[in-house]
Amino acid sequence: MKPLALPFFLLAAACAQTQYQVPAPMPGQAPTGATQAFFAEFPIVLFASAEESCSAPGQTLVRPRPDAVLCTSLPEPEAAAALILQFDGTVDKLPSYVISFSSLNVTDGFVVTADAYIRVPQRAGGVRQVRFEDLQLSDDLAELLKAAGGTDLPTG
Repeated sequence: MKPLALPFFLLAAACAQTQYQVPAPMPGQAPTGATQAFFAEFPIVLFASAEESCSAPGQTLVRPRPDAVLCTSLPEPEAAAALILQFDGTVDKLPSYVISFSSLNVTDGFVVTADAYIRVPQRAGGVRQVRFEDLQLSDDLAELLKAAGGTDLPTG
């Protein structure tokens, strides 16, 4: 099997926020920049690899549910400050980069969504997900899902 070490966690990690709600998107309804693939069986190796890959210094692994894995990291101080100022964040809970994998059980298999975004806790409460278009990262995530055995979503 092709190694799953594509730029798997280009966004590194650290300092996980306490509450992550990662609803698994319905097939074809992934957020902009996220990618989805169909798996006939639950991709145990993909999720185990995601866990193992999130072990560098400064990275934090979050498992909000058995079928979801998130790897978080803090941005550099200058980038964190810019995110806080631009998106009305707070210094009490710093922004974090997030790469996530979530699975949805569907007829005949599983739809796995790979996603990358920035999580900015808001001064007024709650959290804002910030997304920047990064075609290379989207392509890398799609290639990773394919290397793990995923295929294009069935249509119809």
